[in-house]
Amino acid sequence: MITLSGALGELRQETDELVAADTAIGTIEEADLRSLVTDMYVGQDVGRIGLLIRQIGDIAWARRSRQPLPDEVRFRLRDMGDDCLALVGRVADVVELSAPHAVMDRQVGDIDRHQLELCRVLLSSRDSLAVRDAVDAAVLGRCYQECAQRAVAVARHIALLQDTAPGR
Repeated sequence: MITLSGALGELRQETDELVAADTAIGTIEEADLRSLVTDMYVGQDVGRIGLLIRQIGDIAWARRSRQPLPDEVRFRLRDMGDDCLALVGRVADVVELSAPHAVMDRQVGDIDRHQLELCRVLLSSRDSLAVRDAVDAAVLGRCYQECAQRAVAVARHIALLQDTAPGR
């Protein structure tokens, strides 16, 4: 969770630097509009990722005195968390690639598949999994999935800011 928060902070800093650099291009009105629109989209997505991280932390904190989740659930959640962390950490780097959308879409697709597998396990484990454990696992899975989707949205907005820069 701390690593994910750190990656989110780096992502926000990268975005602020891109918006600041964009302000130096074109007229003040163009730069202000571009910065405002980008900051609205990116700010909302980054803010939501922050809330999702907090929700993940709240669940982890509440579970600290409970039995661990069954292996098949825990391992899937761990894989989703690792993939989500990698995705958030790579957003700024991926924007520099020639085809960022293909890379990001593939990574989100992996997380979506993990979510589907997790859901399948939760739905088929009704006798071996406590209701509270199933709810925690389902919420964690959705948090990771949405976090990844929001990270991709941030990358797309950064790429769009770069692609629409005056003089391009």
